[in-house]
Amino acid sequence: MGSDFVGNTAKKELRMKMKEILSLMSGEERKAASHKACVSLIKSELFLSADIVLSYMATGTEADPFRISSAALTAFKMLAFPVCAKEGRGMDFYFVHGAGDMDSFLSQFTRSRYGILEPIPYPSARLSLPPVRAKNILVIVPGLAFSPRGGRLGHGAGYYDRCLSGLKLKALEHDCALALVGFCYDCQISRSVPLEEHDIPMDYVLTQSSLVRCRENML
Repeated sequence: MGSDFVGNTAKKELRMKMKEILSLMSGEERKAASHKACVSLIKSELFLSADIVLSYMATGTEADPFRISSAALTAFKMLAFPVCAKEGRGMDFYFVHGAGDMDSFLSQFTRSRYGILEPIPYPSARLSLPPVRAKNILVIVPGLAFSPRGGRLGHGAGYYDRCLSGLKLKALEHDCALALVGFCYDCQISRSVPLEEHDIPMDYVLTQSSLVRCRENML
């Protein structure tokens, strides 16, 4: 109990600190930083070799991967976004398709209880492994803070940790290459991130300054 309390307290303090830092960034600063980071990833072998891209729709002050999502569709990659279960803490990814304009693309989404855009969860669009014609899966993961060694601090609900844990097991079982990329701004990089046993480490961390492979995920 003691170590759990200390860990939760440290996480709470870091969340407050990061939210304060993010609140000081202007919308233009966030937009420019997101754009630069996206361009960097799109040019990388990590993106070019991906068959499936699992992205997200940014909300609030989050780094926005929309350009990555758009590039995935342009390159005829399979693209999916997360949907949080209406009950419990489960999360699954659902595929979307390219559309002629933004309105048509957004018509595939609906607002969640948290106000986040999520794809309409048609059963036939749900990601399941092994996928057809696809072995390399790139996952763009949001977060409040990341460490150079792959530590991630989310908002505390645990949706991503639970989902990624299951996804990693399935990928291993079906011989799929899974690359987890934590996406954030430079100011969200922390020397260390308080971690618990269930926290899933990132393989890479992407910011407007760099795309860095985490050091052997030594947390």
